[in-house]
Amino acid sequence: MIQTTPGPWRCILTNTQASIGSLPPVRTTSQFRAERFSDRNVFLFLVCSLVLIGDLCMIISAVIVTEFYASSLEGSPRLAYVVLPAYLLAAWRLGVYRRTVLRTVPASIGSALLSLAAALGLSLLASYAFHAADSVWRGETLFFLGLAAVGLVSLRSGVAAGLHHREEETTPRVVLLGDDSVRSNCDRSVTATIDVRACNWRPLESDPNFLNDLSRSFAGADRVVLSFRALDERRGWARLLAQIGIETELLEPDLADLKPLALRYLDSTPTLVVSTVPLTVGKRALKRGFDLSLVLLAAPVVVPLVGVLAVLIRLDSSGPVFFVQRRIGTNNRYFNCIKFRTMRTDLTDAAGNRLTARNDPRVTRLGHFLRHTSLDELPQLWNVAKGEMSLVGPRPHALGATAEGALYWEAVPAYWQRHTVTPGLTGLAQVRGFRGPTERRCDIENRVASDLEYIRTWSLWLDVKIIFKTFSVLIHSNAF
Repeated sequence: MIQTTPGPWRCILTNTQASIGSLPPVRTTSQFRAERFSDRNVFLFLVCSLVLIGDLCMIISAVIVTEFYASSLEGSPRLAYVVLPAYLLAAWRLGVYRRTVLRTVPASIGSALLSLAAALGLSLLASYAFHAADSVWRGETLFFLGLAAVGLVSLRSGVAAGLHHREEETTPRVVLLGDDSVRSNCDRSVTATIDVRACNWRPLESDPNFLNDLSRSFAGADRVVLSFRALDERRGWARLLAQIGIETELLEPDLADLKPLALRYLDSTPTLVVSTVPLTVGKRALKRGFDLSLVLLAAPVVVPLVGVLAVLIRLDSSGPVFFVQRRIGTNNRYFNCIKFRTMRTDLTDAAGNRLTARNDPRVTRLGHFLRHTSLDELPQLWNVAKGEMSLVGPRPHALGATAEGALYWEAVPAYWQRHTVTPGLTGLAQVRGFRGPTERRCDIENRVASDLEYIRTWSLWLDVKIIFKTFSVLIHSNAF
């Protein structure tokens, strides 16, 4: 039996710590709203306002200190005065003062520094536009930016630590409204549950007193979530709450395994987005432009080197210069991967069923050198130029490659996910030393884990770091 309090709020349970059959007395909604919502909203507003003022003070303080430090007042202060409004604009656009951002140290500091970098970019653009670029890169400018960054990091670290100690005031308040199914969701992170059966509520639009009570029960909530088993009842409550201006969500546990990402429409019918490409169009264009730029810059050196190696390969052993093998590429589409031939033609394994072993008799004399120095991969720059590969990405594998007798996709269930981006000439797995034959299952597991980490955390800077680290592992003990 549900224990209730007298009055119209007898069916509202708070804190979701009640168990079926033995529930503690429940406070009225007016108490719940006053204690849980109103003070909290004021607190959060004050915190966001103080952080905004604090950011301004840190930047202004950096300007003042720089003026005392600089031997001349030209340069940095001018740039600083442009950075200040530009920072506010960037911070507002990037959501720097959202509650969810301020609560965590990495998100808060990262967003603030990103806003400062964006503001610097806008300021530099303005300085070039007004022909004032001569005074931009003075020592005072760098001194000012360093001070501003240190101030922002210190402030936001302190704010995040303070909010962590007052987690109750910063945690979003969720009200769960539904039928008796709300009891099965009492372990969820909700502030209050409302059982419309116990309340004897129905979605009636003709009773202003009921609409008043309903609206008051949601006052101050961050989210209102509906949990109904019957489709008609779910629709009725959703329409009613939409009409009275309450932002409402539907709890759909049956879709949890699909992990929906967004809602779209096909004509007038809603569709759920359950997967997206890991890199947006803009990121893919940036990565592609980076690849082409480096390939073009390297062409004057690479082309003559390829010619010399081609002649040496023909002199070393009979057969073609290049070895072309079908491999798995972007979105699991096959492509022809080009390498220098390093094995005897009569012993070449086109499908890759037999992995290369140390002191493999199939490898030619020059092939040992090419494989040990990774120069056999050089022709894949042509794959990069064609867009079939990227400079950095998961290495493409042969179809017949195995680990402990199992094909790669049989050994690692998440194997296919590594092909959601363009395969690379080098990758995160390679610079970590995960290369060579996959004799054990953990060999391919480590590579796939690194590939998926690369996809999740991709940035252009990560590509740059991997390229530089690649030069230190070109000659590797597992390269044979």
